[in-house]
Amino acid sequence: MTEDEFINILKNGDFKERFDAVSRTEPAYLIHALTDKDENVRYKVASRIPPENLMLLINDPYKEVRLIVAKRIGANELPKMMNDKSFWVRHAVAERIDESYLSSLIVDKEPIVRIKVAERIDMKYLKDMMKDDETLVRKVVAKRIPKEYLYLMQNDESESVRNIISERLSE
Repeated sequence: MTEDEFINILKNGDFKERFDAVSRTEPAYLIHALTDKDENVRYKVASRIPPENLMLLINDPYKEVRLIVAKRIGANELPKMMNDKSFWVRHAVAERIDESYLSSLIVDKEPIVRIKVAERIDMKYLKDMMKDDETLVRKVVAKRIPKEYLYLMQNDESESVRNIISERLSE
């Protein structure tokens, strides 16, 4: 299909025709479908468009589109998505972002994001996560924190965290 044929389908086609067109056309043409009225079409665009054009979708109203963007854009662009309103998008960012940015996500409001941060962050920042409200975050911290700081977590309110601490101290 030519670029003009693709543009014509986007302008005049129904959902199925537009979705089929973005599924089959040259990825370079997908730039024309970035503002399609249907989120499923934009989702397909986000999964196929060349990565250098993905930034045009970082503010898409549909979180699934932004999630695909977070999983595909260059790592150097991820800081622009750290404050996304969807915790799934922020989690995807925390999975891939350069470690130097993770300290900004230590206080994310969602535990699933903070768990991913605790798994990846440089060990020197784990002390800042020892008192996290979420037990699962503290469990990750207890498994990774340098041994010399374990005593600071010995009286944790969670038995599972205390058990991890006890095991590590007896090694």
